[in-house]
Amino acid sequence: MKKALLIFSIIIFSLELKAQDQTEGSYYEPEDRPKFYIGIGSGINAYTGLAGISANYIINDKTLFAQGGLGLSAWGIRTSIGIRYDQSYRHGFTFGVNLSRSSGIDDIDMEFDSGNGSPNEVNMRLESASTFDLKAGYNWWFGKYNTLNISLGYAVPLKNQPWTVKDGSTLSSFDQAVLQLISPGGIIIEGGLTFGIR
Repeated sequence: MKKALLIFSIIIFSLELKAQDQTEGSYYEPEDRPKFYIGIGSGINAYTGLAGISANYIINDKTLFAQGGLGLSAWGIRTSIGIRYDQSYRHGFTFGVNLSRSSGIDDIDMEFDSGNGSPNEVNMRLESASTFDLKAGYNWWFGKYNTLNISLGYAVPLKNQPWTVKDGSTLSSFDQAVLQLISPGGIIIEGGLTFGIR
């Protein structure tokens, strides 16, 4: 994890230096920036889920956005709303908070290791679960009004053990740890592209 954070920091620093070398004329004027952006995104505990779409709308001062996401996750359909603040309308750091909800899955058969070499199938309900997300990242502009974003953060789960065993099976502590790992919450690693709409 420390190596990943170090590499991420080096990449951010290198691209920031490159951005500073860009000539002033290669940027658009902030007054010309579109207010509405649509995008695609992916990641772990991402506001767009494992794969999804996003919408961003400038609400103040060209750098504060209302943000929404919709996508697929390992825990059902992911929806989210939040606020994003960009350090600059050019290249720069970005900070965000989101409230995300995963719909859950009403009926699913999951296989766990029984310990004797054969899988143990358990019928379960993955309940809906929400998280409060805090994240920070970096934006790069490209083209006319488009951006590439990478963010890291943490999703605080608002519900403990959001699952129910439907067939009466007993889950081991290891099985519960696996479910806790794949349930919403934990480290956020996300990336996305947004495209300005005039």
